[in-house]
Amino acid sequence: MLKMLLTGASGKPYSVQDIRALQKKLKAIEPSLRTEFVREVKTIGKEPQKAIRDAIPTDAPLSGMTKLGAAIKWGEVKKGPKAGGAKSTSIRFRTQAGGKSLTTTLLAIRVNSAASSIADMAGRSGRYIGKGYRSSGYSKPIRRTYADGAQSVEFRRQATRKSGDAFIRNLNNKLGNRPSRMAWKAVEKNLPKISKDVQFVVNKWAVRASRGF
Repeated sequence: MLKMLLTGASGKPYSVQDIRALQKKLKAIEPSLRTEFVREVKTIGKEPQKAIRDAIPTDAPLSGMTKLGAAIKWGEVKKGPKAGGAKSTSIRFRTQAGGKSLTTTLLAIRVNSAASSIADMAGRSGRYIGKGYRSSGYSKPIRRTYADGAQSVEFRRQATRKSGDAFIRNLNNKLGNRPSRMAWKAVEKNLPKISKDVQFVVNKWAVRASRGF
């Protein structure tokens, strides 16, 4: 998930409480104001969302991602919006703290396809894919049904460090030599402008909230 962190006029990051208080005040003045505030922030995400979609290939970068029964199947989206396949993304307005931090990322762009996310980020910080599902050493259970529908078989593939390293190496050769290979790379140079645009919207609505009814 791509996130953009904002700072207030004092130079300190906006906190969860700051944004929630602003939303509460806008809603108290007029419920539609809060809705409009959120809509304006999310609208700013449309341009980077398009850039990310354009950066994600329609066809799988590796042939193994298209095989029948593949645990990580290219274009498959199990959660969130179904449209778009491998390019499926969604814009989110978030007021959620991370860990012990009270800072919040107002605008987030989520890549909904697990295969696209893995292709983008596999190998980050030295992590590798070969640990298997939940570090079990095996893939996530795969269910294959015979063509006549008479029988289904569930199985798991062994995951090894060697296969994980090969997977990452092949992704690097195909998409780029380090994570993020697609999403972050597509918008990185425009992040200062995006943050400035969101900051402008927040400041504008903060002024409106301070005026009251």
